[in-house]
Amino acid sequence: MKIFTRLRARIAAWYEAADKSLLANLAFLSAIVLSAILLVGAVGANWWSSTFASAVEVNGASISVGEAKARGEIELFRLGQEGGRIRARVSAGTLSSEQGNALLQQINDASTNISSQLTSDMIDVLLVDALAAARGVTATQEEIDAEWAKETTLPELRLLRRITIDIANDPKLGAPSEVTIAAAKARADGIAQELAGGADFATLAKRESSDSYAAEGGRIGWSSKAEDPLTDLGYAAAWSLTAPGPTEVIKRATDQFVIFYVDQIRAAAPDADFEKSASEAGVDMSLYKKMSAERALRTALSASVTAELLVDPVQQRDVSFVSIAAPQDGGVSEEVQVRHILYSPNDDSQGAAALDLADPAWAAAEAEAKAAFEAIQGGTPLEELASESDDEGSGAEGGLLAWAVKGTFVPEFDDAVWADGLKQGDLLGPIKTQFGYHVIQFEARREGIALRLEQLAADLAAAGADFDAVAAEAAKEIDGLTVDRPGFVVRYAINPQLSAMVWKLGDGEVSGLETLGDQLAIIRVNAIENKPYTEEQRRTVESSGFSIWLDGYRTAAKISIDGAVVQEAGESPAP
Repeated sequence: MKIFTRLRARIAAWYEAADKSLLANLAFLSAIVLSAILLVGAVGANWWSSTFASAVEVNGASISVGEAKARGEIELFRLGQEGGRIRARVSAGTLSSEQGNALLQQINDASTNISSQLTSDMIDVLLVDALAAARGVTATQEEIDAEWAKETTLPELRLLRRITIDIANDPKLGAPSEVTIAAAKARADGIAQELAGGADFATLAKRESSDSYAAEGGRIGWSSKAEDPLTDLGYAAAWSLTAPGPTEVIKRATDQFVIFYVDQIRAAAPDADFEKSASEAGVDMSLYKKMSAERALRTALSASVTAELLVDPVQQRDVSFVSIAAPQDGGVSEEVQVRHILYSPNDDSQGAAALDLADPAWAAAEAEAKAAFEAIQGGTPLEELASESDDEGSGAEGGLLAWAVKGTFVPEFDDAVWADGLKQGDLLGPIKTQFGYHVIQFEARREGIALRLEQLAADLAAAGADFDAVAAEAAKEIDGLTVDRPGFVVRYAINPQLSAMVWKLGDGEVSGLETLGDQLAIIRVNAIENKPYTEEQRRTVESSGFSIWLDGYRTAAKISIDGAVVQEAGESPAP
């Protein structure tokens, strides 16, 4: 302890002997230096947070704020390039003005929503990178070069035409039969023979085709490969041709044959303005190429995953469900239903609020309402007088308004119909609102739709194999309730949310009340079987299976945005 005492004494002695002005100057300089250090620290921290801090983090992997900004600039540049190419196509006649304006509006919308789309894209980039590494999937240099070529090349365009031959329904079956299918195929084959003999496609399309393009000689229009739905067998066949000409006859759907025709081909060509435009925009070309390589990796992973998903046989589930549009409050609130007749000043419900209350038209409307009230009290059904209503919509329905939760109507009307103790047939009014005078007849009050559907879910679970019959009866009693039996479905060919609900149920099990998008639904699995894909299921998996597969990992990932956790990690699906 003595050493600290001696040290303090020496410092005190030195201070007494020192030049006090020098010490003051030293203190002032020290304060300046300290302030500078703090300022540099603050600037450095701000620079760090605006450059190196994490913008998006997925399962521990991240993209910095600085890189995110650069990615945003590149995406805006790409949108600008696409807009320029669209305008060039309009000028060249390979897009109509209407089509061009619609596409330019889509680009404008995309640029407006660039922030949210960029965030979503970065989450997927990190997910795909991790999943591809885990599965040993890489993109070849050839695939990466091909993806980059899409950025620097004007795509090949084709002018397509089409002849559509509809397959008639069998009158007895109400659907196509072997006989009607054979008849339509024979007709299509006859057209194909005429084309092979040199007949003009446009002339045949006008004569034979049943779709909306027939009047224009089957002309669909110019498009690039990326713009056409290649899961459609007809478009796929058209793009498989190496020269102008017709495709073979294709059964495009269960009720339709088609013949596509490649009328003209404009070959792909380098975009002469790309390098100059990119330089003027100041985009980070190394990052731009990295983003292009990321798209190539996603394509490679998609191909790998899709190939696995398409291996037959696959588990399928036979599904039935009931659904109804979900109210804004989730269906938990009570509802009332009433009939009413509205008498507005000058028969103008919209202009009533602006009319002086002293105007005689208000008194005239009130007198009409009182007369109607007395007539109904005397035994005249409200429905008979409803045609007089200045609410023409409900007037055409006998005055009946839809079931409504509290707060749906204007306050005076709402207070009247939600009064305690009302019974069916009770007459209210005249009630004055901003629209005029209402004569109201109370019809009913009931539990919210969610509570009634929860009871229905219990009833359907108890119904067992009679699910469809019980559901059909419920649909007769509950307005807006629909019953559907899509049959066997596969996991990666349906809505991911519905898929998750279906695949957590066992054979014969019924779900509780579920929220499915903007619907309330109850689902039953009628059977579980391993069986081959149908052609339609296979095409759906080819087009959207990977997106659904990836969504399972996305919803299970731990995600942070700007340092804040927005989604905790869940249980990832099996690879």
